[in-house]
Amino acid sequence: MRHVLNASVVVFLAVPLVAQTKDDGQLWSALVLQGRFGDKESGLDRWRWMFDLQDRQRDEGEHFELGVVRPAVGYAITDRLVAHLGYGWFVADPKGRDEFGEHRPWQQLTWNIPVGDVTVQSRTRLEQRFVETDGDTGWRLREFVKTTVPLSADKRVFASVWDELFWDLDDTDWGQRAGFRQNRAFVGPGWFLGEGKHVSLEVGYLNQWVDRPGEDKLNHVLSIWLFVNF
Repeated sequence: MRHVLNASVVVFLAVPLVAQTKDDGQLWSALVLQGRFGDKESGLDRWRWMFDLQDRQRDEGEHFELGVVRPAVGYAITDRLVAHLGYGWFVADPKGRDEFGEHRPWQQLTWNIPVGDVTVQSRTRLEQRFVETDGDTGWRLREFVKTTVPLSADKRVFASVWDELFWDLDDTDWGQRAGFRQNRAFVGPGWFLGEGKHVSLEVGYLNQWVDRPGEDKLNHVLSIWLFVNF
């Protein structure tokens, strides 16, 4: 438990303190499916696939804000290091603006590091953002670090703590500005469901800070993640 508390302190200290913010309660849900293309005998055991669907509701969870469809293929360079190439399709309906779509090709490296009973995961992702209303390309770097700590003797209940930083790498005509633009910090319990440990559920509090011209956004999110491994 000491590890969980220490990690929580680190995560929430990473959220910037801002003078003027607009707060909102939101509900985010996500389904993440992942697996291998084959077994060792087929020679495809190192090739991976991943697919996630997300829905985000704003205004205390009453109105749709964002939908995400994100497939990817990957290759396990080692047992602990996996590279992915993927594509994201985003449909956004932000408050006070017209609905728009965005295409995001992306590349990432993920490291999984066991430290005793604790697992640390680091993910570095590079995105290329294409908004349908403008041809300018926005480049973004995302750095994600997650720690899971078992809370029960059988390790089926665990604590999940993670933080993700967003840096926009260039300016675009459609409004992206170079610099540190967003932070997401999550803490909550998780459970392995069913036999084995192929399905897990994580539910908790997500704090999202977004840098905006004039007035920043601070979203308080009930976040629900369902992971299924094949």
